[in-house]
Amino acid sequence: MTAHYFVHSHFFSKATFLCKIYVSLYSMRIGHIILYVIVFVLFFPFKSQATEKADTLNEQRAINNCKFNAKHLILPGTLIAVGASSLFFSPMEDLDHSLQKDFQELRSNHHSIELDEYLRFLPIATNYALHFTGVKSGYDTREQLLLTATSFVTMYALTQGLKHTIDRKRPDGSDNHSFPSGHVATAFLGAEQLRMNYGTWWGLAGYSVATGTAFLRLYNNRHWFSDVIGAAGIGILSARIGYWLLPWEKCVFGLNKNKSSVNIFAMPTFDTYNSSYGLAMTIQF
Repeated sequence: MTAHYFVHSHFFSKATFLCKIYVSLYSMRIGHIILYVIVFVLFFPFKSQATEKADTLNEQRAINNCKFNAKHLILPGTLIAVGASSLFFSPMEDLDHSLQKDFQELRSNHHSIELDEYLRFLPIATNYALHFTGVKSGYDTREQLLLTATSFVTMYALTQGLKHTIDRKRPDGSDNHSFPSGHVATAFLGAEQLRMNYGTWWGLAGYSVATGTAFLRLYNNRHWFSDVIGAAGIGILSARIGYWLLPWEKCVFGLNKNKSSVNIFAMPTFDTYNSSYGLAMTIQF
């Protein structure tokens, strides 16, 4: 009875030991599989058909954006013309004064909302946030910087030139640099870039923010209605000029010849002697 119990116990403990070994090996295998899957997803240059199709569409949109089309002048040209008409067209000037009175009644005794000082930069900041988080637009970082720089230089030249040429007094009487609004032009420039880079839905979000900026400039009594209308046209036009000039700028700066690319390949390793994991990585640039 005692011997039988001893054999049974010995057999049971041996079986338990073998099970532990099996579970340990199985866990190690699972660990390998999980590690390989993670590295594969993060680093392996894999593209699905949907991803490749999206990349192709982004590249085609980027090419189309840079092609000059006279139709693209209609919207910004109309906005600029309507805004400037208040300088010599009395009904538009009357509309400016009527809306300014309405906004002051809306504001009543409340303080100014200074959010427009920061809100104007939100569309362009969103554009770069999407870019640096990996959302494809069809443009690399250097092209994005060229687009922004060219558009902002154009916008700044137009707004400052008109401000000092037209010499229009602001509604609050603080200075004579009312037409056009630089804040609104900046916001609409960013909104148009957001639309052209990432499509209609992101564009709608950007234009909503730009419209909010225009509203606050009126609410804060810093601009006339015609100031923000004309500025919206200048912002959109400046953004499109940036795209139209990009192919020429790429030739001037040699971006076509030096297309930057970075390839990363990684593979997990396991040292059986030391029972330790590792990672082998190759970066080519």
